[in-house]
Amino acid sequence: MLAVADAWNHRVLIWHGLPEETNRPADVVLGQADFSGALANRGTDRPDADTMFWCYGVAIIGGRLMVADTGNRRVLVWDRIPTRNGTPADLVLGQLDFITRDENAGGAPGALGMRWPHGIAMDDGRLFVADAGDNRVMVWRGLPAANGCPCDFVLGQDDMEHVDHNQAAYYPTARGLNMPYGLAVLGDRLAVADTANSRLLGFDLTDLGMGAPASRLAGQRGFADKGDNRWGAPVRDSLCWPYNVSACADTLVVADSGNNRVLLWGAAP
Repeated sequence: MLAVADAWNHRVLIWHGLPEETNRPADVVLGQADFSGALANRGTDRPDADTMFWCYGVAIIGGRLMVADTGNRRVLVWDRIPTRNGTPADLVLGQLDFITRDENAGGAPGALGMRWPHGIAMDDGRLFVADAGDNRVMVWRGLPAANGCPCDFVLGQDDMEHVDHNQAAYYPTARGLNMPYGLAVLGDRLAVADTANSRLLGFDLTDLGMGAPASRLAGQRGFADKGDNRWGAPVRDSLCWPYNVSACADTLVVADSGNNRVLLWGAAP
């Protein structure tokens, strides 16, 4: 199974079975009625359960398809992998219903709304969503069963109401985040691409709670450091706006976007 977020065509493409030949066409398209459609929210002024707007993140977890429908400020969930074009989602997070797309669900920042969701990951039933626009990672202790279910706690902030980058400081700490885009579960840690701080953070999965600090760091010399390539030329262990991460066994694959490269990083013991 392969799912690709085709953000600028406002759709997700699905191949049932990994392609084994060049240019094999996708089997299913979501977000559009058919493969010829390419308009945000199918050309309407509001979203629905079967439309998308700049969908940047996608994940297949436990037989479910999850899509960060970034421009609509929400995450869509399909309970099973769709087999027909334009299948509507079964669940929405970040909004109370399928037909609104308000920043932070139309109110002050809190446990329900999102601003710019990107990365999605799960571990032992916990759902993680990187809300880059609110400088935090939202965490649900179990997969929500109802639309608009609020998250249980966040990483990157000390409470649900604050959303400032680096917790309103210029320099980061082990607790602060600045536009985190990518997430991956790597062994017993949650790896976070802390994009605008040009670093990777590792959070112990056994010790997560509101505002928990990271215990591991890569790309910078210390938790208080920031800067693209540490304000120098790129080297083997530096980063410049890491945009996404993916875990493969004990290796973290990093899209080091500002350096126009992909890094393969072995997990530390």
